[in-house]
Amino acid sequence: MLKIPTEYESGFDFGFSAIDSEEAAAETQTVTQQIVQPVNDEILKLKQTVDNIYNKLDGLEEIIKAGAGPNFDVDAYRSLVEKDVNEKLKKLEGLIVPLLVNLMKNPEKDTIKWPNRKPIIEAQLEKILAITRT
Repeated sequence: MLKIPTEYESGFDFGFSAIDSEEAAAETQTVTQQIVQPVNDEILKLKQTVDNIYNKLDGLEEIIKAGAGPNFDVDAYRSLVEKDVNEKLKKLEGLIVPLLVNLMKNPEKDTIKWPNRKPIIEAQLEKILAITRT
């Protein structure tokens, strides 16, 4: 069984939950409304984090140049790091965006039917953790 890291057990809420058919009839918000704002908030947080990382890298550039000597090419190193980060972000995006796109299908319907979701979700979590933990 997949062990979910504790920092994610009470974290981001995609805005959906399992409900009985009786509860589905009373549901007033669409899945799209429940998902869009939290996703936008998380994207904004991610952008702020990336901007902060770039600012720190810029600040470290002078320190690295001073300590590594004149032969150290900071721009080449930065390019390698950016390439690695961008590749990981693309892989991560490829695992998350399809889920969100599928959840947005048929926004006029308030209920999502998702049989056998546990193994599918566990597989995606394993792939995500493989990217973010390396």
